[in-house]
Amino acid sequence: MLAPAAAQADDLGNFGAWYAFTQGEGADKLCYMIAAPVQSLAEIPNRGEVGLIVTHQMGGKVRDQVSVALGFEPHKTRYTKAKVDKSSNVLLRLVDGDRVWIREASVDRQLVARMKKGDHLVVTGMSSDGVASQDTFPLDGFAKGYAAISLACGIK
Repeated sequence: MLAPAAAQADDLGNFGAWYAFTQGEGADKLCYMIAAPVQSLAEIPNRGEVGLIVTHQMGGKVRDQVSVALGFEPHKTRYTKAKVDKSSNVLLRLVDGDRVWIREASVDRQLVARMKKGDHLVVTGMSSDGVASQDTFPLDGFAKGYAAISLACGIK
């Protein structure tokens, strides 16, 4: 499980499979929640920590930003995909190291709306070495964790 960055993160609580935190102050304050996968179908050597993260910034400058720490460097030409239950895939096309994000904020918001009502989210990807991965994240407690980070960052 991904730990909150540095010791200055404040714990908002545990909500089912989700852990919620705040970090920073004022306009730079971040409110985020993290879950670890309950199932990982991949044999990727030396794989790092895997986690699904949803982030807000105080006042809504950043809202509903979904990212995934894959624990490996993703393939350069194959997009990582996220899917809630039986909905359509969402592409995570922005890459920084082992983290992937959705390019469009409107798609982030749509995915978060699905996550509030869903049972699980499945992330499929491919490592730079061509090894496929599939991680399943539970969504139990997501809506309550989301409410906690939204309140902490002034998001209505």
